[in-house]
Amino acid sequence: MVDDILASFKEWFIDSFDTDPSTSEVNIEQNSMSTYFDGITDNFLNNPIHNTDTTSTEDLSSFNLVNDFPQALDLFKPDNHWDISSFEGIGYPVEESQHWQQQQGSSSCAVVAQISIFESITGVCMSEDQACHIAEKNGWFDPDIGTRPSDVGKLLNQLGVATEQKYDATLLDIADALEKGDRIIVGLDANEIWHPMRDKFGSPIEQPNAGHAVWVTGIDTKPDGSVKVILNDSGTPNGKMEVVDAVDFLNAWEDYGNFLVTANEPDQYINA
Repeated sequence: MVDDILASFKEWFIDSFDTDPSTSEVNIEQNSMSTYFDGITDNFLNNPIHNTDTTSTEDLSSFNLVNDFPQALDLFKPDNHWDISSFEGIGYPVEESQHWQQQQGSSSCAVVAQISIFESITGVCMSEDQACHIAEKNGWFDPDIGTRPSDVGKLLNQLGVATEQKYDATLLDIADALEKGDRIIVGLDANEIWHPMRDKFGSPIEQPNAGHAVWVTGIDTKPDGSVKVILNDSGTPNGKMEVVDAVDFLNAWEDYGNFLVTANEPDQYINA
């Protein structure tokens, strides 16, 4: 099954980016976003993941589409409809959805993603308040500004769950981790997954950055060849099994350096 899905991803990458199909690897650097991505990455390394609450994030109604986007009349919103009954992809989005929770704080997305994963792995529930207290005490979380990328995973480490961080990850990295049973947190732009917009050519529209951390629980392909990414997103009431088209997911993820944290199921865990 995974080989079929990965083959579909490879074909999808070749169709979605300007690549040479005769080569075995997709040259992501050919993507026209690469220069913009480099600049955002440098900025992201020094800034926390924090802006997650729907009430605190700028949405499309806060600025003038006609002035900000000259091609406004040609904008369209992607169809992210997804039928769970037809899921044959990678991961366990249905099973993991029982561990989804909506965050109570406006800057606690990375903390909530970690305790949700901890519950998934161990069956042990930890409250958001308790987790934020532990993380703040250790300097891994600031309630005013959120969590630095370098600190994502440290709460899980404290609880006995090993994690690994990576920048410049790919959708294939996520698929491989899901196939191994790893849990995955990514840093991305919330606006571009909550309000995805495309221009008349089908290219994603850049939006004001809103740093956010989400748990990726699955990847699926549809009969039309499109790829969907399934999330547990604590920052919105509709975040349980939230579905984002891979084109929009990659656009949002790229803004934050394709940052990836994988959590492995340990032999034992340590209560804080």
